[in-house]
Amino acid sequence: MRKKFILIISFVFIILTSIHLHTTTLTVSRHSVTLAQTGKKIKLAHVTDLHTKGLGRLEQQLIRILEVEKPDIIAITGDLATPSGTIEGYRDVLMKLKAPQGVFFVSGNWEYWEPIPNLKDLLNESGIIDLTNHVKKIDNGLWLIGFDDGEEGQPELEIIQGIPSQDLKISLFHSPSFFDKVASNVHLNFAGHSHGGQIRIPLMGSIWVPEGIGEYDQGWFEKGTAKMYVSRGIGTSILPLRLNCSPELAIVEIRY
Repeated sequence: MRKKFILIISFVFIILTSIHLHTTTLTVSRHSVTLAQTGKKIKLAHVTDLHTKGLGRLEQQLIRILEVEKPDIIAITGDLATPSGTIEGYRDVLMKLKAPQGVFFVSGNWEYWEPIPNLKDLLNESGIIDLTNHVKKIDNGLWLIGFDDGEEGQPELEIIQGIPSQDLKISLFHSPSFFDKVASNVHLNFAGHSHGGQIRIPLMGSIWVPEGIGEYDQGWFEKGTAKMYVSRGIGTSILPLRLNCSPELAIVEIRY
């Protein structure tokens, strides 16, 4: 009986320790994508689903890693907002995000579920460009496109029409299922929303994902010539825990 009790306690301890580490330790995934062979490249840091209340453990890890990585662009694909979040907490984090070619934000579903008062002013004050339903020329022949959330917002597909058809296009949006609507027009896409499922069972994968994911729960996907990366994100929602699904910052070298 005593041995059985010790085994149960040990198992519970291992699970709780794993949950703690998988919830509070930020991992960096590294990727390389070639869109064209011109000798040019940029480094993009993909930040998504922060669900931040301020400069906590994960946020401090994020800032330290970004300071070391020095990305050219930081792309935030929605869900900054979280229940009980505050303007001060959001500002403390956003003010720390800096990149020479810009920090860009698009809205996620939580920006509609838990609206941040004066979000546009907060982004502007923090030096962050709200790219929601806007486009930005990054370099000759290279554009960054931002779409509103496909589940709760009103993404405007027509914003692509002003970009020369031969130019390379990178888009940011929150819900991965939106990929189906842009894959024929955009070369490289970044999304979040899924959190990778937060809890993943070996050999099974995620046990639950929110609507708006489709078949795209985490990692790389292709449709025709288009590619999309779905990040597991940094924060959590609904359940404040992760298992076998660590928080993620994706660093992507894009050759164009």
